[in-house]
Order: sequence, then C-alpha cells, then structure tokens
Amino acid sequence: MEKTAEIGEQELAILCAKGDTFAMKELYTRYATRLSALCTRYAGGPEDGMDLMHDAMCKVFDTIGRYQYKGDGSLYAWISRVAIHLALDRFRKEKKWETISLEDGFPDVVDLEPTDIDVLPEDVLIRFISRLSLSKRLVFNMFCIEELSHKQIADQLDITEAASRSTLSKAKKALAAMIRSYLEKRK
Repeated sequence: MEKTAEIGEQELAILCAKGDTFAMKELYTRYATRLSALCTRYAGGPEDGMDLMHDAMCKVFDTIGRYQYKGDGSLYAWISRVAIHLALDRFRKEKKWETISLEDGFPDVVDLEPTDIDVLPEDVLIRFISRLSLSKRLVFNMFCIEELSHKQIADQLDITEAASRSTLSKAKKALAAMIRSYLEKRK
C-alpha cells in the first residue's frame, strides 16, 4: 500500500512514534511553516526562530509517543505547546527579564484604527513583534496569541500579575508606535 499525505493526525503520530521516516517527513512538511512562524514570534528573529523550531521538532519526535489525539487540530496544538515550553525554558535559563518599574504606572496605549491594522502585512507585524525585548515579546505572545491570563503568565514566568499587565501594556505601546511609523511612511 502506497503512503499518501492523506494520513490523519492520529495515524501520523502513531507512525512517527514507531520511527516511520515517511511519517516523520510528512509531519515536518505539514507543520513546518506554521511552527516556524510561531517560533520566530517567540525567539525574536528568523535565525533564532529556526533554531527553536529545529529543537522543537527534535523534542516532538523524541516525545511523540506521549501525544494523545483529541480531535482534528490537536496534533499541531501539541507541537506548538512543545515549542512554546522550549522557548519559556530558554527564557528561564537566560533570566533576561527586563526590570519593570511600577512606580511609573501603566503607560497609556493609543489604539490604532482597525483599518490601520488590516493593511499591515503579516510578515511586517511578525518583524515588529520580534523587535520587542524578550520580556515584552513573551508576554505579548502569551496574552494576545496564546490567550493566557495574566495569572497564568505570571505563574509560568515567575513574575507578578502586575508585572505581566505592565509589560503587556508597554509591548502594545511599542508595537503601536512601530505600526504608526510604518503606516506614516506608506502615505
């Protein structure tokens, strides 16, 4: 029987766990683009993103026997969690949390018009996110993309909820400034 790309997630994971090289190649091909974008957002740039993605895929192949199928989309969700946990582990090891002063209060964030965001290419937004400091980038991704609460972020990063809120506010302010500058240059 000839193998095709029509393999379902559950069967694909089972075959990968058995060491099937076709299945491993198929898994990589199927998810590499999305995983690369996710890793770039967390790592802060294409090179670091590719390193993170490589490490994540290695970990995925090492631990895929632990994956439990929970319906369509659950394999990528599991793979993305593996990558995010690796990014957070790197953060904890490097301890690059910028000092946050709550004495300044929470910075005001000027909202952009929804139409402004609509004209912003995705690759430009990803580039802007990658320019944020590590702490701002992590909190922004965890809150806005992964939809974690400030309590969950605080628990995972070993910071206070207030520090998470403040960092998110500063990240949004920095992104808004980059987007405004980009849009002004396009006029």
